[in-house]
Amino acid sequence: MKKLKILVTYFSQTGNTEKVAKSIYEGCQGEDVDLKPIKEVDPSELKNYELIFLGSGIYASRVNQALANLVSAATELPPKFIFFYTHASKEPYQDGFKVVKRKIGDSSSIIAEFDCCGDNIGVPEAMRNTMLERLPPEKRKEAEEHQNWLKGRPNEEDLLNAKKFAQSLINKL
Repeated sequence: MKKLKILVTYFSQTGNTEKVAKSIYEGCQGEDVDLKPIKEVDPSELKNYELIFLGSGIYASRVNQALANLVSAATELPPKFIFFYTHASKEPYQDGFKVVKRKIGDSSSIIAEFDCCGDNIGVPEAMRNTMLERLPPEKRKEAEEHQNWLKGRPNEEDLLNAKKFAQSLINKL
């Protein structure tokens, strides 16, 4: 049986999305799969893949601009994309990939998305504390509980879920 040519590429500011990308890569073992940070991907090579896992953290409700730039610079896109992202919220973002989706247009299918919580380790503790201090007491307690819930994410279970997500999609293709 022919192996799928897959690229797992990502932008990761804090390391959270990189961890998820590595788990997705592990879930694609047995296929012809490459794992690369987005800055190492040549846009002209995207056409050589049958499937691309494209990931980023969510920053100001959007994925990093590098994803849209990569897609825009490509002369030809692969037939299928899967998006994955990390965020510091209990609820997934509604459409952090909006700009990327516009760039892809009708030329490719977006067959799935995977979201994962990530500790907001990129925000200095002093800044987090200042933000918490500005909140009314009832909101502060809720925000502190949320911060504690996020600590250490993505955790082993999150990363296993990313791996299983990739495996289940590969099995369906």
